[in-house]
Amino acid sequence: MMLTLTQMLLFFIISLVTSFNNRKIIDLTHPVGENTFVWPTSTKFTVANVVKTQVGVEGEGGYWYESRDINQAEHSGTHMDAPAHFYKGGWHTSDIPLERLTGPGVRISIEERVQKDLDTGLVVEDILTWEEQHGEVPEGAVVIIHTGHGRWYGDKVKYLGRPAELDLPENDTEHLHFPGVEPAAAEWLVRNRNIVGLGIDTPSTSNGQSRDYKTHQVLGEANIWGLENMARTEELPSTGFVVYNMVHKLEGGSGGPTRVIAILG
Repeated sequence: MMLTLTQMLLFFIISLVTSFNNRKIIDLTHPVGENTFVWPTSTKFTVANVVKTQVGVEGEGGYWYESRDINQAEHSGTHMDAPAHFYKGGWHTSDIPLERLTGPGVRISIEERVQKDLDTGLVVEDILTWEEQHGEVPEGAVVIIHTGHGRWYGDKVKYLGRPAELDLPENDTEHLHFPGVEPAAAEWLVRNRNIVGLGIDTPSTSNGQSRDYKTHQVLGEANIWGLENMARTEELPSTGFVVYNMVHKLEGGSGGPTRVIAILG
């Protein structure tokens, strides 16, 4: 019995959906709302023009209607840094080719060291040690750094690492202490592994005490995007998953809010 092209296509789609449904999916995104974390100098998330109403008579052609206007900073909540964020001439959010918004996932944990030093970051030795155990970081990978610091996402003082005894203004960026990625490690990944993205469960890929955001500059120059404020990275295995970065297609964007998921298997 010969299958038509339509039947073959339908069979392929059913097989793909079945395969997808049998895999575990991890949502690496924090919910967006009034408590969404924003960088100290950015605008907080707000909602306006809220409409919730019954139009007409229910059962007689009437219907329920809801609508809101929202305002959210590009770099708030779980979001992507576009290369243009810290590199003039780099891709803006809408410029990034669709095929570069996904890739095989790699999780490297530095949690143990972070428990002793909040100002630490991923170093080249961490990458080499990981590769000794799991093999080379694959082509087109999305490297996710798990620091364990994401557990404090709902506590702004602890998440930013500000000294609790100091009375600091909301826009203070001088007293931040959280882990990131050392510029040398970012440079090594750029030069030696053809990655498409790098993510972390902290407010920034550059650590809290960075003043020049060199890690951002290194990634931006290579047109590699970053993910910040990632959720549930502790649930990821070291390998064996695919990351999807579903960022808003913002024209001229230096980044943007995103829904990030990992599909295991």
